[in-house]
Amino acid sequence: MKKILAAGGIVAVLLVVAVALLWSNINTIIERGIETIGPKILQAEVTVNKVNIEVTEGSGTINGLTIGNPKGFKTDYAFKLGSIAVALDPASLTTDTVRIKSVVIQAPDIIYEGLTGKSNLEQLQANALAFVGGGAQKTGATDSAGSGKKVRIDYLKIENGNIGVSAALLQGKKLTVPLPTIELRDIGKNKDTTMADALGQVLGAINKAALPAIQKGISAIGEGLKDAGRTLQEGAEKGFEGIKGLLGK
Repeated sequence: MKKILAAGGIVAVLLVVAVALLWSNINTIIERGIETIGPKILQAEVTVNKVNIEVTEGSGTINGLTIGNPKGFKTDYAFKLGSIAVALDPASLTTDTVRIKSVVIQAPDIIYEGLTGKSNLEQLQANALAFVGGGAQKTGATDSAGSGKKVRIDYLKIENGNIGVSAALLQGKKLTVPLPTIELRDIGKNKDTTMADALGQVLGAINKAALPAIQKGISAIGEGLKDAGRTLQEGAEKGFEGIKGLLGK
């Protein structure tokens, strides 16, 4: 009996040490997770400068997150996110579903490339949705990004962003337009949602907000770019149809 109790005590100590190590290295774990799993979901390079999560307080920031472009696009990147403020439920980190109370993304810098066919933003969304629909097996990604760990996001806000448009069909002119404020609520509340699912939903909201903002910007430049505006609309419609196909709608 004494040996059993002693063994149980050792296991308990080891568990405490393991949890302590997990919490003390949580920022490194999250950073590596972003830079490892992100590219598998999006099929594009993903890097981050700094992660600072205070687990006991349930809050933190992610700074310098950059999402590159999928294969075939030529601009330097698709997204540069200035800062991301996160509030979460610490107790949920050890459960099957991580509950994130809020995510506020400040001053994202977005480049919209490709006025024919899918744009780079639409392709990123399509890649995320394809991952959800079976891409995890194709890329060899772990369950933490695919079908394992789930996420619930109570509130997400993107504000003070700008969209720069690739000058390919803008007669060499530069176009930068403000991204309307985007707010999403209760992601993953009513059904199991993986991080790839959630990312696909967020990218979909960005695409939906970006298109009219860019069209308005093109109209403001001048009459000579009406053809570019029509091409943008036609290309976006084709791209969205392809994305709907991935969703089975």
